[in-house]
Amino acid sequence: MSSNPLPTSGFDVPPWFYADLSAAVCHPTLRDLLQHWESLKDGGDLPKASRIDPLNLRPHLGDLFMVRVDHEGQTFTYSLIGTRITDILDRDTTGRRVEETFPAGHPVLDVYKLIYQRRVPVRTHGQLNWVDKDYKRFESLMMPLVDDAGTVIKILGAAIYFSDP
Repeated sequence: MSSNPLPTSGFDVPPWFYADLSAAVCHPTLRDLLQHWESLKDGGDLPKASRIDPLNLRPHLGDLFMVRVDHEGQTFTYSLIGTRITDILDRDTTGRRVEETFPAGHPVLDVYKLIYQRRVPVRTHGQLNWVDKDYKRFESLMMPLVDDAGTVIKILGAAIYFSDP
């Protein structure tokens, strides 16, 4: 993974958090997931949430998270957190609202709002300083999913963690 951030979004907080609106993911797992998400569009601009089949994502389940979108994109709640994520972060945030799981001022809630509003996937990357693990780095990808009416109702994400050499 390159240490230089790709195009920025205005949500960047160097050196620990960058948001890349081009969704130019580096990790092979995230590239696979982005390709899978693209394949589910089925002629629409975004894939339907009902098309997500965990059996098709089996190798990645431990890295996945799902965010439920409520109140017209104002409330975001983690409905699924993969075991590799909970192991690295030493916590399980399933069922908790995003703003309850990050320190005040962390830009991740604004990134979720942006995904809801712009209807685009977003890559984030940086350091895990918000869980006192500055020595760990992350790359994540978050992709919107819609209902039959075309409203974003979920965000499918994945996070990969690693230590600098």
